[in-house]
Amino acid sequence: MQIKNYEDAVKYLESFIGKIIFKITPDYLRKHDPLERMRILLGLLDNPQEKFRSILVGGTSGKGSTAYLISHILKTAGCKVGLTISPHLQKVNERLQINGEQISDSRFASLVSSLVRSIELMRTMRVGAPSYFEILVAMAFVYFAREKVNIAVVEVGMGGEFDATNTLYPLIVVLTNVGLDHTSILGNTVEKIARTKAGIIKKNQESRIMNQGKNSVSSIIHDSQFMIQPIMVTGVRQRSVVKIVEERCEKVGGKLLRLGKDFDESIIKNYKLSLLGDYQAENASLAVETVSLLEDFGFKVSEKDIEKALNTAFFPGRFEIVRGPVKSNPSRQCSFHCALSGRPSSFATPLIILDGAHNPVKMREFLKSLRKIFPAQKKIFIVGFKFDKDIRKMLKQIVKVADEIIVTEFKAKTDIALHASADTKSIKHKLLSIKRDTKACIEVDSKKALEKALTIQQRNNSAIIIVTGSLYLVGEVRSLVCPN
Repeated sequence: MQIKNYEDAVKYLESFIGKIIFKITPDYLRKHDPLERMRILLGLLDNPQEKFRSILVGGTSGKGSTAYLISHILKTAGCKVGLTISPHLQKVNERLQINGEQISDSRFASLVSSLVRSIELMRTMRVGAPSYFEILVAMAFVYFAREKVNIAVVEVGMGGEFDATNTLYPLIVVLTNVGLDHTSILGNTVEKIARTKAGIIKKNQESRIMNQGKNSVSSIIHDSQFMIQPIMVTGVRQRSVVKIVEERCEKVGGKLLRLGKDFDESIIKNYKLSLLGDYQAENASLAVETVSLLEDFGFKVSEKDIEKALNTAFFPGRFEIVRGPVKSNPSRQCSFHCALSGRPSSFATPLIILDGAHNPVKMREFLKSLRKIFPAQKKIFIVGFKFDKDIRKMLKQIVKVADEIIVTEFKAKTDIALHASADTKSIKHKLLSIKRDTKACIEVDSKKALEKALTIQQRNNSAIIIVTGSLYLVGEVRSLVCPN
């Protein structure tokens, strides 16, 4: 396969979507090593994961925001920081970032091209070709190694112990929380999911870091092996989950720091956080605690660095407030990010809130903050969901807040399926079975759904439009209102 340009690169990568079905069961684990394929790929690429230091962030909710906040604080402190998150919101380049800048299209294409030989070689092996997600994680590791980042912040994709990102041996692991999500793959109880997610902290944590030169930020880089005690920072609170995490840390000789026990949200009381949503205070607390622990590894982060980073943080698609589009002139679309301190009353142009809440825990916390910030405004929801989510539980929460609901689909390709959007008729049926008098309609095309919401909003210009239910839907709509 010859990669001539960015479009070729994206097309080649997307050809791997849906080719591997993940289902971690006891029987599967007896016969397979779920990380064998990823280890082989990294081995063919000269093990880039051993050439930079890292922080690994897992959990059910808030892991993307927490990973972003850690990276933003470290960037503000003068570090060269890699960040990889999943899924991406609008463009796959988002998964390969250094100091907040996405990899360019040309470098992305070149990077894919450099991996093709190894990927194609794996087709001939017993393990077969890697998955879409595995390739992107490997690309991020190669990119960070080539660019000699001081540290990389890596968001776990799904689960933990058997996730492709768990080929890292990080300085610190962060487990935000544990709830029911991806149950068809990870298990149908919180305890089963917790065991998988807690697996990101490993025994005999060791890093083989290649010498990248001396600098003021990372002064302990060695070209020989060194051993470190595993450290986990976590926000888990359920008693049964706490017990599982404690047992895992004890098993691997790890140090455990729990939010609410070893530190709390007072750690950020002197800082102003620009990200909206009460739940972001918990994510920020985890981030600040994690960064503070990095001092033992030679990283210097001052209170001023933290203050500036938290005050300037901006993570698209997470309680993001935008204006537009301006219907009379689509070429003059505009957007802005605003941390609201008061209670907004009315708006001359449409106000749209984008939030990728995609499980019941995230939806509950998002709606709680939404009602607090916008208590009196009429709320027009545009919703769409991935087919494997607990849609009914999310709808039960949405109907309590929504005045009108427009059900739609997304066309975006996901990591595991080319077409993963839930059927609109099924969603509407669930809505009406929950609340018979729900004012709901279907508009399959997300662009037309937005246009319909804007038409409804014109009748009451103090109404707000909320797009939620899937980060893929949010990204699709965001491309309409924030095209650049």
